[in-house]
Amino acid sequence: MAYDLNNDIPLGALGSAYIDTATPVYPPKGMVIRAITFLADNIPTVMDTEILDGFGAQYFGTNSVEATAANYLGVTEAAATSATSAGVVTIADVAANVKIKKGQFVIIGADADTVSAGITVDSSAGNLTPIYKGPNAQGLIVESLTGGTYGTTLTIKNANGGIVDLSSIDASNTLYFLDETHGVGGVESDGAKYPKGITVYGRWVIFVPAAATGDGGQICYFGH
Repeated sequence: MAYDLNNDIPLGALGSAYIDTATPVYPPKGMVIRAITFLADNIPTVMDTEILDGFGAQYFGTNSVEATAANYLGVTEAAATSATSAGVVTIADVAANVKIKKGQFVIIGADADTVSAGITVDSSAGNLTPIYKGPNAQGLIVESLTGGTYGTTLTIKNANGGIVDLSSIDASNTLYFLDETHGVGGVESDGAKYPKGITVYGRWVIFVPAAATGDGGQICYFGH
């Protein structure tokens, strides 16, 4: 039996809807679509997720707003201009910098990145793959942000305590910031094909499938 991963309640116990037309399904007030079972292959046109931001994890969907969708952007992003061998990075002075906090992990990407294409990790600029626990823990983490109106001087260190040489960072780089509820690197699922028999889990506020071909629709399960 399948269960709602949030509260161990069997899927369907809190309500469900069957759909085999290219029309929307919405959950009841105070709920979301927690899971979708595909009874036939389908390419949904809309799977918009609940945006919890700092109040919970993110989920995949067709949302295309880069600042909030698909675990793409992280907490926020910052355009770099230059950096030093001591891990001090100069970034653009923008309001979104208030979201940057000490202890967040950092990924070095490229200015040309988009939520449709994903991020381009720049290892040559000093990026480290985050390893959060264990004897091999590593990663770039925020030590401090000072200067300007919202912050322009970003000091980054290695999670293991060491200094990192980031002098290869330049104006072609964008920094992404990760915390306990924000990952980095997902893309929008627009155009993805879900095969017959699969059940996917998330927190969707609306679901619109492609029109059925006559061999089955989808079941949307509600939950909190």
